[in-house]
Amino acid sequence: MIFYFCTHVYLICMKLIFISFPSELLPSPVFYLKPDTALLRNNQPFFLPDYTQDVRATLSLVLRISRLGRSIGASFAARYFDSVGVGMDIFAHDLRQQYASLHQPADGAHAFDYAAPISAGWLPAAEIPAIKDCSLQWAANGKETVQNAAIAYTPEEIIPYVSQFITLKIGDYIFINSSLTSGALHPGDRLHAFLNGKEMLKVAIR
Repeated sequence: MIFYFCTHVYLICMKLIFISFPSELLPSPVFYLKPDTALLRNNQPFFLPDYTQDVRATLSLVLRISRLGRSIGASFAARYFDSVGVGMDIFAHDLRQQYASLHQPADGAHAFDYAAPISAGWLPAAEIPAIKDCSLQWAANGKETVQNAAIAYTPEEIIPYVSQFITLKIGDYIFINSSLTSGALHPGDRLHAFLNGKEMLKVAIR
């Protein structure tokens, strides 16, 4: 783990690794990165940026990496994360479409500040026998209806896949995006995320 000294505060370098949910165009896993400045912690509010008119959020299951590793085999994947939480992949949908139409990288649509809300609390991985059996849900704006999310990939698939390209380090987070994506977010919206029936994350949109 690398520490940098800056204005009397030690900052931990980490990677935020996002795994896209499969689609007809992308049936296999695809990953992309966000900077650590995208983290939004402790249920803090998210302020809509003024350079986009269509901000959306995808619900994610998050693995917290606890060991250094590269080219990790599927049978060893469970050794490389110690906790499971919930997160969101916030993105500018209109900018993403614009970049796609120009065949340009879409970093500006995904990698902006605070675009990765993450759990205030975590569940120990040892208490979860199988990720595929996790119940991932969310509710919006206090509605009683809670939507269930599908999780397409397991750690045994994702950790070997990602680690063949980049070294995983202690403190990295892997966001496995689910099937649930919101419509456009507006000031006053409230998103609540649950893991196995326990509320893990809430985000107020400002």
